[in-house]
Amino acid sequence: MAYRDPLTGLWNRRFFEERLTEELSRSDRAGSGRRFSLMVLDLNDFKQTNDSHGHLVGDAVLKDVGDFLVKHLRAHDVACRTGGDEFSVLLPDLSAGDCGHLVDRLRAALGAANERRQIAISLSLGTASWPEAGKSMDALLTHADEAMYADKRRQKARPIAVSRARRKSARAPERDRKVLVAVGPKANAFEARAGQ
Repeated sequence: MAYRDPLTGLWNRRFFEERLTEELSRSDRAGSGRRFSLMVLDLNDFKQTNDSHGHLVGDAVLKDVGDFLVKHLRAHDVACRTGGDEFSVLLPDLSAGDCGHLVDRLRAALGAANERRQIAISLSLGTASWPEAGKSMDALLTHADEAMYADKRRQKARPIAVSRARRKSARAPERDRKVLVAVGPKANAFEARAGQ
């Protein structure tokens, strides 16, 4: 039975669900002294990346996200690609507070990495911690999904100013081609028309 995603090399959805089931069982047996968290991540505007730059570039972006997660997570965290542009991470022995700090560190690292990328990566993230967010797989995943979609709405609603130099570096060869631009430490993404 294959447990690896062939594109990113991360674990797949089946492995994530099996490990989450094991973690729930272990935490139930250990009681309230044991904590774990999970995180769900979704690439913002990934369809636009595929439409504007092609599927080979889209695949490269997915691989880049996989490499980014492996680099910035602990060795015993379980990073998985669980859907097309969706990722999930099981975070053993990580409390809700520590999970919040991890999200902040990931956002800062993503912002720094985007300074070196031609196509910026923007992620919406949501977390859930056992037992605060629930004690079942469904409850935890629902909580994390809701938090991720709230993050996505926040990022889309936040107005972002772009410097002229940043806009020039993001110009596409065709005047009306849409490009993805990231600014600031949170690496928020939005559409900009080339030539504006």
